Amino acid sequence: MAKKRGNNEGSVYQRKDGRWAGAYSIGGKQKYIYGKTQDETIKKLREKLASVDKGEFVEPSAMKVSQWLNTWLQEYAKPHLRASTFASHESTVQRHLTPFLGNHKLQALRAEHIQAFINHQSHLAPATVTRQMAVLKTALKQAQENQLINRNPATFAKLPKQNPKEIVFLTAEEQIKVLHLLPMTTHGRAIRFTLGTGLRVSELAGLRWRDIEHGCIQIRQTCVLVKNKIFVGQPKTKAGRRTIPLNAKLNAILDQQKQTQRIERMKAGSAWVNNDYVFSSAVGTPMDRHNLGRSYSRILKEASLESRGLHTLRHTFATNWVQGGNDLRTLSELLGHSKVAFTMQIYVHSDMDTKKRGMDYMEGLL
Repeated sequence: MAKKRGNNEGSVYQRKDGRWAGAYSIGGKQKYIYGKTQDETIKKLREKLASVDKGEFVEPSAMKVSQWLNTWLQEYAKPHLRASTFASHESTVQRHLTPFLGNHKLQALRAEHIQAFINHQSHLAPATVTRQMAVLKTALKQAQENQLINRNPATFAKLPKQNPKEIVFLTAEEQIKVLHLLPMTTHGRAIRFTLGTGLRVSELAGLRWRDIEHGCIQIRQTCVLVKNKIFVGQPKTKAGRRTIPLNAKLNAILDQQKQTQRIERMKAGSAWVNNDYVFSSAVGTPMDRHNLGRSYSRILKEASLESRGLHTLRHTFATNWVQGGNDLRTLSELLGHSKVAFTMQIYVHSDMDTKKRGMDYMEGLL
């Protein structure tokens, strides 16, 4: 005989096939759970009702991970992210998350499934896998807030260990080699200009002639090419919108670039796109950072230097500034950072000559 249950506790009874069933109501709908014995069913029913009371109950759903990721992208990510960031998230979902995890039911996705994905991505850099997981974790957090799942299984995954990334910059000797080999082209001038201003590549690509005022450049926008699409936006932070004064050599670079661009405009004729970009392509479109990176790599190879990314130019600018005895707060403002501590941690480095000079000074105190 079924045990008597109190009000709002549901009811337990034995079916004709011998199984025990527990009935309860939620949202005006009758729900059932099943067990082999009466006691097992009562226990399950109590756990279910407790989860309802705590607001943890999740309506059963056949939705797959792929369906939710697409919904999250369009309804939650796209309206609130920069276009370039959204494109990156969309690529992560389509190329990595959906192929490996997409066929799992969202409510059946477990930590071990996600851990298997992380292990499968072990051929990639740990930082890359961490970024992929950040996208998944955010999407699943939203699913949890929407009461589609009880908990976020990505919370329990073990990420690959990231060793502190060594920040690379050009030494004084390397800078001389690079500057000597820079061609008198748009890419050559763009590299020299970045070395002299510390601009991010996206800021360099987004720089327009109208942003040059009263001997300064105004950093007002960024420009990024993602999958052959142009994404123009504002700097991410208030500190990123800044003014950088120009010196004589930087002004000379801009004068040379303006002359070159006049010639390119004439050659391009009707194909010229008047976007007002300073360091544009031969037809006026935004500069492609990948093409600029390839030009930089060729120069490094010609100088017999190891391959490095364009960001080393920004690192080098910061290092040169500090080694010149200039103050860190101004450097932080020039780089577009909101905190001086971040500038110190990421962009300020000492080469061996500087260390030796410091140790020689300390010797006099012994």
